[in-house]
Amino acid sequence: MRTPTTVTAARPGALRLLVLVLALALGVTLGAPGALAEADDPATTPVPGAEQDLGYAIPGSVLSPDSSLGVGSDGRLYAFYVSNGNDEVPIMLQVVDVEKQELAFFQRAPRGKNSWATAYSPHDQRVYFGSTDGDMYSWGAGDTEITDLGTPFEGEGVWRLAAAPDGLIYGGTYPGALLFSYDPASGEFEDLGSPLPGETYLRGLDANEDYVVAGSQPNAELARIDRDTGEVRAVESPLGVQNTAYDITIAAGLLFVRYEPINALIVYDLETLEIVNTVEKITGRVISDLDPTGRFVMLRLNNGVDPVGIYRYYVEDHRLEHTDFNPNALPGAYIWHEFEDQETFPGHTLVLTYNRGRTYARNFESSKGLYIGESILEKTPNPIQEVAAGPDGKIYVPGFLSPPSMAQFDPADDTFTQLAGAGQVEGLGVYDDLLLMGRYPNGLLTSYDTTQPWDSGTNPAEPRQLGSEQDRPQSIVRVGDRVAVSSVPKSGRLGGAITFWDPISGEMEVHTGHVQGQAPVSLAEHDGLLYAGTTINGGYGIDPVATEAHLIIVDPATGEVVHDVVPVPGARTVSALRFDAQGKLWANADGALVRFDPETREVELAEQIFPVSRSMYGTDRHIQFREDGYLYATSGGALWRVDPDSLETIRMAHTRVAYLAQDPRGDLYYARGSRLYRWDFAAESAGGDLAAPVTTATRGFTSGKGPRRLAVTLSAEDASTVTGTEYRIDGGAWTAYQGPIVFAPAPQPYRLEFRSTDSALHREGIRTMLVGTARSDLRPGCPDQSAPDCRG
Repeated sequence: MRTPTTVTAARPGALRLLVLVLALALGVTLGAPGALAEADDPATTPVPGAEQDLGYAIPGSVLSPDSSLGVGSDGRLYAFYVSNGNDEVPIMLQVVDVEKQELAFFQRAPRGKNSWATAYSPHDQRVYFGSTDGDMYSWGAGDTEITDLGTPFEGEGVWRLAAAPDGLIYGGTYPGALLFSYDPASGEFEDLGSPLPGETYLRGLDANEDYVVAGSQPNAELARIDRDTGEVRAVESPLGVQNTAYDITIAAGLLFVRYEPINALIVYDLETLEIVNTVEKITGRVISDLDPTGRFVMLRLNNGVDPVGIYRYYVEDHRLEHTDFNPNALPGAYIWHEFEDQETFPGHTLVLTYNRGRTYARNFESSKGLYIGESILEKTPNPIQEVAAGPDGKIYVPGFLSPPSMAQFDPADDTFTQLAGAGQVEGLGVYDDLLLMGRYPNGLLTSYDTTQPWDSGTNPAEPRQLGSEQDRPQSIVRVGDRVAVSSVPKSGRLGGAITFWDPISGEMEVHTGHVQGQAPVSLAEHDGLLYAGTTINGGYGIDPVATEAHLIIVDPATGEVVHDVVPVPGARTVSALRFDAQGKLWANADGALVRFDPETREVELAEQIFPVSRSMYGTDRHIQFREDGYLYATSGGALWRVDPDSLETIRMAHTRVAYLAQDPRGDLYYARGSRLYRWDFAAESAGGDLAAPVTTATRGFTSGKGPRRLAVTLSAEDASTVTGTEYRIDGGAWTAYQGPIVFAPAPQPYRLEFRSTDSALHREGIRTMLVGTARSDLRPGCPDQSAPDCRG
């Protein structure tokens, strides 16, 4: 017989006892289940109901963050849109023949979810586009398919492209803020390094015969790079702290740069880099190239005083002149073009694109126009950004980069209503009959009166801006007569804020610096105090300096932190805060389930119930409690049911599951990509394994040579395959079960806990057995210590 492994286990009162764990080969004489106490029997009720696919929440839209215009090798004028994809489909090139007003070509790229980078090169009459995943493609008139140029820089997404007059294509990346070039003649990419060290995005880019000019994010830096020598010269901005040096145009020896978020246009002399003019309140993505006469560029202005619309900017005297052209669009690309129909469109006509897939044209001589709507383009469902219940019992579903609409789902009749003009809503909350919304970008807060019809521009109310460099409102909860809003700062910034906002009066009180270098993302209120979970992440484009997230308690009266704890060492985000009916606070820390007692201010539980998972702000993870007493959570791309007492865990739905809301009936709603799902608890079950394994503990004694010892054998059964059983003794570490557990004599019973997991990732609730090892248990002829003759 092999020598047993000896393990020393600590017991309460500093008493040290010996625990022997023997291999499977150890001979064990089995007796009746149990020792001094039978193993308890946590509920193993299967989850009732079934999952229902409710379809696309925002069924279809065209979003092409960047676009281009150009005349192909066949002489046709084309508008090039690269519409974003989602988790199900990649980006799509859609080419519009402007004069024919029809779709000339469309194809989904092999890879890439989003695209912010297109450039048309007149040199070879091809359009080039990249994805934020780092892929590069091209297409030219007459091609039957997109040309895949590969993924040139592993780990770097392509965020901007520009075509030089000689045909070289320049690009900017994230997160390394690299400048690169692509030579269509050789098919070679060249890494030109980062002209703006310390920045993470190159978001603005243009090139002429002599220079490349690059603008960055998150600190709005600007550089001019000599194409021959590679010399980099920094360009100063007079605007103070800004976020992005964005749309850049080189024209007539001038450099035009739009800075965000102030939306001011700075005009430089390209050679001296001196500032020659400033234009306030420019809107739209770009400034045009020179008109055919060489006198002006075009831009869109909205300064709140002069008429909104397209303006001529005269390069000689820097004079602005309003045109009679005011399209319902923020221009994405401009071109001057001679139409075949010279009677309707004499001379040159201005053509522009809009990121919703719309194309506009205006002839200033004839005052004739042309409009091509997005209806001719293939739409892609918007990815879901959040799922939340409103005060009216309806489910609200905002979309990612979704200016057209937010979906409202009515459980009463299972219908969707599209709420136009919602913007990208990242946080939702409730205040009486108001649905509160936090929008990205620029940290905008607004409210929708659910008792009145949705009327974009009136209801919701005019938004208010958080300020303090806050960009993404994350969580909104009521605290007395106000609400608390957690927010993440703009890209390149660390920290965050908790804002106390009165939705009726509009008054705001912003508090920052609760946890150094961290942003509060999840909120809950209890007994007049505010509880917040933080993330070590800041805005996109900056590395965290902290290493573990906090759970804090904030006094709403002062905004000060009154308690601070790290619930799970090493966790990057504490999210999904929710109080149960007993007043205990639950949270998710990178997949670890946390229970916190507000009375003692102690972390009572911090256990890795779910797979370890991390996301930027933890917004994909939610917790809900139902009247059935269970905790329901989304975590690690799945929907789970957890017994709060035994921690039995059932995986109800899996694969890309995110967000979670509950309707008045108690049904749960969640998302996968662009589709909304419901777990209907009253529906007929679709079958399958929705129950945890059941583990049985059997007591016995060792046999053979050596001292006779009490042993417990564990065996598990399940509808699917049992993948493992684990146990712990007296609250120690969980250990994988590999054979009978043998106990040395001790005056007090051991506390044995055990559970099993199956192939569906269902985990049994913790079962407990008190294992007694008094001397009477070990007498010869006493295989069952409960027998009368064997009692002490």
